[in-house]
Amino acid sequence: MNLLPKTIRIQIIMAFLVCFVFMAAIIAVNYKYFKSLSSSMQFFELAEELKSTILEMRRYEKNYFLYRQDFNFEENLTYSNQLALTLHREKENLSKTIGDGNYVNFVQSVQNYITLMAKLHQAPCDLVDCVYLQAQIRGIGQNLLLLADQLVVSERRDIDKLFKQIIPLPFISLLALVILLGFVFIFVGEKVIRPLARITRESEAVGRGAFQRITPYGDAKNEIHHLVNTINHMMDELEKRHEQLIQSRKIASIGTLAAGIAHEMNNPVNNISLIIETLIEDEELLSVEERRRLYQEAMDQADRTSEIVKNLLEFSRASHPKVERINLEELISKTSRLIRNELKLKNITFTRQALPDLPDVFLDRGGLQQVLLNLFLNAIHAMENGGELKVDIGFADPPVEIRIDIKDNGCGIPPEYLGQIFDPFFTTKKEGEGTGLGLSVSYNIIKKNGGRLEVQSEPGKGTCFSIFLPLVQNNFP
Repeated sequence: MNLLPKTIRIQIIMAFLVCFVFMAAIIAVNYKYFKSLSSSMQFFELAEELKSTILEMRRYEKNYFLYRQDFNFEENLTYSNQLALTLHREKENLSKTIGDGNYVNFVQSVQNYITLMAKLHQAPCDLVDCVYLQAQIRGIGQNLLLLADQLVVSERRDIDKLFKQIIPLPFISLLALVILLGFVFIFVGEKVIRPLARITRESEAVGRGAFQRITPYGDAKNEIHHLVNTINHMMDELEKRHEQLIQSRKIASIGTLAAGIAHEMNNPVNNISLIIETLIEDEELLSVEERRRLYQEAMDQADRTSEIVKNLLEFSRASHPKVERINLEELISKTSRLIRNELKLKNITFTRQALPDLPDVFLDRGGLQQVLLNLFLNAIHAMENGGELKVDIGFADPPVEIRIDIKDNGCGIPPEYLGQIFDPFFTTKKEGEGTGLGLSVSYNIIKKNGGRLEVQSEPGKGTCFSIFLPLVQNNFP
């Protein structure tokens, strides 16, 4: 019993349906493996996060044992609480991976660690019990770190195993697909190409005036059989009207037809360099708190560089700015501290004026600081012989926006360049001094935050960049 459909159309549809089902099966298998790989990678990141948190926790633990400073205890407590929160948040994933019993022991060890650290913090340093408490804390900390290491190693082993299973899949899929397509091509060749080639050969005689009939073959329901019968009927009609056709060709005419993409990382790196210069040059003048603040600022800039790189690979991923409440005066003051060394070297005075009781705004803090810092540095570069960098904060007109004016009395911008300064890679600096991406990126950051960036400049008198920020909280798509 022949179950194969008679018509070529249905046969071709079935052939491609088989290919589709096969491709869907390949995709399903790959999706399963990649989903497992994605889950393993996410858990691997979680394990790395736990390990990193424990290492930081133990670093401050060691510092506290050595110096008995409240700062080290508070930092240790911060990381301990962060570890406890992470364990609570990832309870389901961790319980599934390491088992309920191990998870409970993990959580209990963290709680014991926090309790013992608090007890040590409250105990006088000269008691013998301090040594015993420290030994207990070290033991728990080592056990926590060992468990985190085991998680990382175990998950890395699982990821390697998945990779070994995934690697042959493309080759196996390709081989099976080639075999399947080979059968499809053979089928199409036998059912369509060869019959059409035969019809073409036998029909060429019609062009020479020989109206010979083509022998029908195949099932009567087959499209090729129907095509042959139609051609034969056409040739019968052509033969009958041959003479008429000849006469018509004598008076016929023929028509004719015619046709016819790192600047962004430069700012935070410069900031770190400036901070380090300040630490080196003013080391003896700086207090411990000032040095600590500078260290923190350097860490913030390093984190921002990491964000840029991440977001940097990152490549389409609106990014979705991290919206938070921002006090503009505080942010501008914090940003201005990063350029103190540059201001001192260039003999530039920095002043800031703000209307009283200005409301906070809801924006991406890192992005806005990046814009401010870039505009500050551009102003400094424009004042080679010293000058004044002034920042005014107030309301726009009408007062539906916050306006930040960044003014300098430097060399200014020629009128012919004002329409191009926000274009990517446009720069008036000498080769090697800039990439022309700073203002373009700043413009896009302000635009993503629902604001706008404008410029006014007069050669020889200075430049004013105006940032307009909305007063209402942004809703990013």
